[in-house]
Amino acid sequence: MLLFVMALFLILASVTAANVYVVAIGGIHLRSQTDIIDYSENVHIKKEVLLANRGKILDRSGVIIAEDIDAFDVYAVLDDRFDESYVSDIEATATKLAVFFDASVDYFRQRLSIDAYQSYFGIYGRGLTKERRDALAALGLDGIKFKKTIRRNYPFGVFASHLIGFSQSNDPDNDGNVYNIGKMGIELAYNDALMGTNGLKESTVDRYDYVLPGSKVIETPAVDGYDVTLTLDKGIQEALEAAMVSTSETFVTGKIWGAVMEVDTGKVLAWGQNPGFDPNLLNIEDYMNIGSQYAFEPGSTMKTFVYAAAIDTGVYNGNALFDSAPFRMGIVNGQPVRVAKNKAASAVINNANHKNWGIIPYDYGYIFSSNVAIAELLTKVTTTQTYRDYLDRFGFFQEVDTDKISEVTGSINYKWPVEKLTAGYGQGVTVTMLQMMQAYSAVLTDGTMVKPYFVESIKNPYDGSIIYQGQRTVVGKPIKEETAKALQDLMYRVVYDEKGTGRFYQIPEVNSIAKTGTAQYAVNGVYTPDGNLFSVALGLPAEDPKIFVYYAFETKYTRSVHVTTEPIQQLMRKITLAYGFSKPDGNGGTPQLPDVFTTNVPALINHSLSYAAAKCETAGLEALVIGNGNSVIDQYPVSESAVLSNQRVFVLTSQSDLTIPDMTGWSRKDVLAFFALTHTPVTIQGEGNVASQSIAPNSPIDASVMVEIVLK
Repeated sequence: MLLFVMALFLILASVTAANVYVVAIGGIHLRSQTDIIDYSENVHIKKEVLLANRGKILDRSGVIIAEDIDAFDVYAVLDDRFDESYVSDIEATATKLAVFFDASVDYFRQRLSIDAYQSYFGIYGRGLTKERRDALAALGLDGIKFKKTIRRNYPFGVFASHLIGFSQSNDPDNDGNVYNIGKMGIELAYNDALMGTNGLKESTVDRYDYVLPGSKVIETPAVDGYDVTLTLDKGIQEALEAAMVSTSETFVTGKIWGAVMEVDTGKVLAWGQNPGFDPNLLNIEDYMNIGSQYAFEPGSTMKTFVYAAAIDTGVYNGNALFDSAPFRMGIVNGQPVRVAKNKAASAVINNANHKNWGIIPYDYGYIFSSNVAIAELLTKVTTTQTYRDYLDRFGFFQEVDTDKISEVTGSINYKWPVEKLTAGYGQGVTVTMLQMMQAYSAVLTDGTMVKPYFVESIKNPYDGSIIYQGQRTVVGKPIKEETAKALQDLMYRVVYDEKGTGRFYQIPEVNSIAKTGTAQYAVNGVYTPDGNLFSVALGLPAEDPKIFVYYAFETKYTRSVHVTTEPIQQLMRKITLAYGFSKPDGNGGTPQLPDVFTTNVPALINHSLSYAAAKCETAGLEALVIGNGNSVIDQYPVSESAVLSNQRVFVLTSQSDLTIPDMTGWSRKDVLAFFALTHTPVTIQGEGNVASQSIAPNSPIDASVMVEIVLK
């Protein structure tokens, strides 16, 4: 019996070993005759990445500025290992893909020729919209597949773009992981908070991607990134962007930049530059964030800090007189002094446009923006060293160090006597807009200086818990409260004195205060002969400033810059509306203000007048009809132009029997548009708005007669 059992055991062991051998080596299951090799080669572990959503970026009211949306990545299956549909004709497929993506055939030929099961197409095949995916799918290319993913979307396009920045997804790694990574601005600075963590799902599937019955599925869920809420206000930001577009259309501009800030808290409500870029398109001309990374010579807006030093140290008398004639500078003991006309001068300081108001009070030196007043103050009232000390107290030439924003510090040339005077009116000294915002926060309040900041909070999207909370940060008190109030009074007179340099910044809805600036700028270390930086520092309302506006741009010199102020006035109106500001009227009433927004001019040519009127009304635009025709033959601005609401749209209906309207109050831009459409010669004299016209309103226009327009 024992021998029998042993023999039986030996037989069973031999059969089992033979079966294992046949299965392992031959790949055939003996009893079922199943081809194990064919079965096993078509079963594999599938790793599916569960994509995390990158956190949203929102404005202060919760309006989404940046978010992830569904998208599709394109890839090619290169053999039939797991899919019967694969790229069998590399040349034909590469040619069609090159045409679709407007790229090189060689690029796609190379991607389709690699020794791998599948291949992705880099930037060309990444993040396609559903419409784009459907268009490619319609080509019916074998082996071209789509993988659902996510892409970053910026719904407002050009919108504080150099501050917000952008993120991009990387090429998938061997495990199929895709990460949306910040490359610039807030997206880069707060990438760790925004990015989140991808999850993973592992399952056993057959060649047709079906999960094998009874197999185990292991899943690690994705964790979305944190949401970042900014201090930006969508409406005010759009008004700033619109103002810069309007400025670029009015003047031949280089850089334009500006910002809006709450002076009590330091919250930045708007921040922009022109040209900007659309982060959806990445049409970037310049990666520099001008507001913090561009050190520029600010010009006369620096005069505020000379006056601050003199007032704060108790040596200033605004009624004291000085001679506004050219300041002839001599040197005594290494310090600048004023010398008489009959003595040699090492330098001569002139007022802008060589103006001379004679003997005037120091207060008017600020109101008229006199360079000579600054030279007199620094040599006779205060000292150049005192001014230099106050520049440090106001935080110039130091990093503001806010919200991980990359910045430069600027510099000052303060070695030679003449440099100690020119620095007083903003030449030979470079600062950033971020520094100007911080410094003016002290001027517009009680002397308390706060740090500008952009990030309101960072929150967990799952439970709303606050990861980070932005807050007011006091960085010093460079001047006393009475000094700040005295400076505000001077800035008020800049706007409301009949000869103040800021008088054209007035708007009827609210009182404001301001300091204007004009400075030459240097290119490769040499001042341009006709290039100037024009800027304005504004506070509103004047009675108790809450908002600071800084606005600057580079253009060829023209006296009309601080006269043609409509773009900035529209921005001021938007701020006034958002905060409910009004002029004190004794009744506590608030004027009803039209909302100011950006809109696109509709296409009106070849349409009826009723159609044109309706379309303009819908867009919030004023249509002015030229001619007595029944349909539109030309228009200005052209269709799809971005303009501010309430702008005139000129609608031409005929070229005969034309009459001239009453142009009183029109801007130069509107005058030029009218005469360009009517092909009538015109001469324009002066600056500002139309005060008179040589042809009476409603008179016939004769194209052979020159029309004369006077602006004031």
